[in-house]
Amino acid sequence: MLNKLKVMLFGGKPSVERRRVSAAGKAPKIGAYVAKKDLVIKITDSITTEMWEWFVLMGWREISMRTNRRKLVVLPQNAYAKLAKANSAERELIYNQMMKATTKVD
Repeated sequence: MLNKLKVMLFGGKPSVERRRVSAAGKAPKIGAYVAKKDLVIKITDSITTEMWEWFVLMGWREISMRTNRRKLVVLPQNAYAKLAKANSAERELIYNQMMKATTKVD
């Protein structure tokens, strides 16, 4: 209610628009980090266009770890390698297993 009043009085973006996922950019370079909510994967090998499109469809975006203040869970170093080596059918299975494993830890 208060936010709606602020928007009416002072203008600004509606809360729905503020919370939207950022647009995907170019494929990240080796050593970059991609995040989805509070999970982070480090890109340890070159990323193909098909692999980056898959990450984008799953909701992952490149982030800057230097300026990030959120409490994030960094997935193991081999997480990206497992996903990159798998074919598209196996990738979904591996991804789901990783997500289940991280939610059990929390």
